[in-house]
Amino acid sequence: MHKLTSCLVASLFLFDIASAHDHATATYLGNEGVLVSHGDTKILFDAFYAEGFRNYTLVPDDIASAMLKGEPPYDGVDAIFVSHVHGDHFTAAPAIAYLRAHPSVELYGSVQVKEAILKAGIAQDDPVMARIHGYDIAPEHDPVVFDMGGLMIDVVAVPHTGNWTNIQNFAWRVTLDDKATVMHLGDADPVVSNFSRHMEHFKKRKTNTAFPPYWFIGDKNGKIILDDIIGADQAIGIHVPKRAYGKGDEWRKNAGGDLYTDPGETRTIPDE
Repeated sequence: MHKLTSCLVASLFLFDIASAHDHATATYLGNEGVLVSHGDTKILFDAFYAEGFRNYTLVPDDIASAMLKGEPPYDGVDAIFVSHVHGDHFTAAPAIAYLRAHPSVELYGSVQVKEAILKAGIAQDDPVMARIHGYDIAPEHDPVVFDMGGLMIDVVAVPHTGNWTNIQNFAWRVTLDDKATVMHLGDADPVVSNFSRHMEHFKKRKTNTAFPPYWFIGDKNGKIILDDIIGADQAIGIHVPKRAYGKGDEWRKNAGGDLYTDPGETRTIPDE
């Protein structure tokens, strides 16, 4: 009986470990760059950019090198999502280099992202262009919804903060393996009407973790958007100034919510 009990306890322990490992994780890369992983399914948000404008954190060289080489945990990426074309979110050259090094990866962004890649000197008939998908949607347009293997993907355009009306800023929502759903808001403005127009769409699928720019955290309208309209289980602020590096606890306390401050930080994504 003692041996049977021990076996049962050991089995339950191993089951708990397996269950813990089954959860998705989100690893911070810098500025608004995030790697989201669920098992062998992995996606990148705003991971390839070359500007920090002396205010925002660049992806550290060791992480950028590991991504390009496909070293764990940055191996096996399925798709890249780009919120918008500003230099602290997207630069064509590193994105092209990555796509050439990883011929099975697809990139999704706006038509402005695709145009930026073409302007960087890539020919329209270059094979890499077949894996670059540019969507032309405005804030008043309906969401775009599609599947890609183990990914359920949808996107809406939400105005860029500061009234940059000439910039297509996208909020991507992705579900990995029918389990964990994440949403990246790019440089969205915390204006309730920008999101409430899409409320019916947001309510069709539960968002487990949202990645809003840090100015949503602690903001009254930001809270309404995240809690009531998107309905996210948790939110992790991104686009935090680089002066917060090494001071995450202090910044999180002052913000009244979670923030990414140091590249390499990882969070578990609830999927219940």
